[in-house]
Amino acid sequence: MDSDAPVDWHPYNRAASARPARRLVAQAIAAAPGEGPGRVAIEIGAGGGSDALEFARRGWSVHAYDIDDTLASRLVENERLPGEVVLHHVDASTVEEFPQAAVIYSAYSLPILGPDGLERIWPRLLAALERRGVLAVDLFGENDSWSDRPDIATLSAQRIGEMFRGFQILDRSIRDEDGRTFSGDRKHWHVVSTLARRLA
Repeated sequence: MDSDAPVDWHPYNRAASARPARRLVAQAIAAAPGEGPGRVAIEIGAGGGSDALEFARRGWSVHAYDIDDTLASRLVENERLPGEVVLHHVDASTVEEFPQAAVIYSAYSLPILGPDGLERIWPRLLAALERRGVLAVDLFGENDSWSDRPDIATLSAQRIGEMFRGFQILDRSIRDEDGRTFSGDRKHWHVVSTLARRLA
């Protein structure tokens, strides 16, 4: 992803479907309001579905949004899970209203919506988040090597702080290191991962 050409996410998402769910999923569930099955989560950028399906394995109803439909082939698992995954095959930044949810989760996907897309979706996600609900999201910082791309949203530390005004930060980790993209290209990653609870 070193040029401004559109990315075909299907190969990446299909490969990602084999990986285990991220630890952030379990953290979000533990921090979320309420107890037991039946709670609702939103995932932006569900990809291969490992994280969405983990929510469902724990009894959650997950509204999974992704422009790629790789996850659709795995939804047969829904029949064997205590929860369910509802796939929305759509550009999440164009969604006008999201269902009310106890958790809003997004791994590496919000920045890919671009500056305008992130600007549109953020207040809509906050409007969907229940009182004491939890955000578990990755954002890209200014040091990221994609910061010069007009189609990627990279943010200053000040701007990220403003976005979480009215939240209690439960956990925050920063990845600021050289690495590679899923296609093997060299890249500097600056990823701010935040777990936060709405205060009111």
